[in-house]
Amino acid sequence: MRQLDELGKSQAKEENWQNAAVYLARAGELGTKIPGLVGMWLDFAAMDANLRAAQNDKALALLSKTAKRGFRFPEHIENNPIFGDIKDSPDYQKSLKTIKKAADTYRDARRNPEDAKLIFNDVPRFWAAYDVAEKEKYASGKAAVFRRHYLAPGSIGLIDYHWGKTKTMERLVQKIEESPAFYQGIRAQTLKAASFEAKIRAGFRQLKTLYADAFFPDVTFVIGRLNSGGTAGASGMLIGLDVWSWTPGVSLEGVSPGFQKILTSNDLERLPYIVIHEHIHSLQAYSGESNILRGVLQEGSADFLALKALPEAKPPVYFEWGFANEEKIWLRFQQEMDGNDFSNWIGNNNTDHGDDWHADLGYFLGAQISRAYFEQAEDKQQAIRDLLIVNDAKSILEKSGYGSKFKN
Repeated sequence: MRQLDELGKSQAKEENWQNAAVYLARAGELGTKIPGLVGMWLDFAAMDANLRAAQNDKALALLSKTAKRGFRFPEHIENNPIFGDIKDSPDYQKSLKTIKKAADTYRDARRNPEDAKLIFNDVPRFWAAYDVAEKEKYASGKAAVFRRHYLAPGSIGLIDYHWGKTKTMERLVQKIEESPAFYQGIRAQTLKAASFEAKIRAGFRQLKTLYADAFFPDVTFVIGRLNSGGTAGASGMLIGLDVWSWTPGVSLEGVSPGFQKILTSNDLERLPYIVIHEHIHSLQAYSGESNILRGVLQEGSADFLALKALPEAKPPVYFEWGFANEEKIWLRFQQEMDGNDFSNWIGNNNTDHGDDWHADLGYFLGAQISRAYFEQAEDKQQAIRDLLIVNDAKSILEKSGYGSKFKN
């Protein structure tokens, strides 16, 4: 399945849409054998490729099949311009109705912030597998142990995280073997995650007051391979505790200099903020043109709303540099926002920027644009909805009036 997905993405990158659709549809079929919604998202990618290849009938057939399987993300269909040519089709309307019904059922069952499950049991399961794997001599044996004792009995959230971030148990073992003292050193901290449940739920409750339509998917806490502290998956929010559990004295041997900056600037006290940030992503539905502006707004609005839900939380480290250099950031952003090279804006912690730039400034700028949009809006609930469901990022920027503050 993973190989088919990689082939499909490779073909899509080259705009060989017919081939991409074939590979992705095959991957989606195999994905039905995995717990969770991984296969449905592969179907969604195949639909996108079919539509770009002008194979509308195939896209409609996949849409119908995915709707019957329980796909529950109507905003990704209804607000996505790629579906424009088939919106008048009765088959499209029937499938969309089924998807909306699934979404309503799911969300109505999760309107109360107290009902969201906070799933911590994958963490002790990781350490139990870790102890067994230590007795294996070869990496292949260690990977087999993690596959059997960590992944196979794991939660649906762990499976989502594995698919999107860990990728393979061999990669997880490789990272552990590169930084053995680091993993040994964070064990006690990772097992403290459950102590933050009260603060996380307080953030959920505050978010509900800000946005009445909020719903609360489950939150799964896992141990990964130092490549993701948090993401939103089909099952809900997925939090990689390995990124948040460093404490002074824990070895950073084998960790890249860029990622060392991330680990040493974070601590477990920020866990509630990270959960709320990722929760915002689970409420978002972004479509339209994919570019830096859209990515910056998607991440920045999550930061902005997380700070609204947890007003006493300390902002991320890039905010201090951002406020001191805001006009410089904006001027550079104007030149690059329509492109797709994110290296100056998001996910660039492994780059040495010197004193002239800072990592993840896209988060800061997106938060500032979101704040400006929110403050100019008369209907604050609608403003939040506008920031969550976006198919025209440039319209949000223009309506925010953010750029006007830098004009003489």
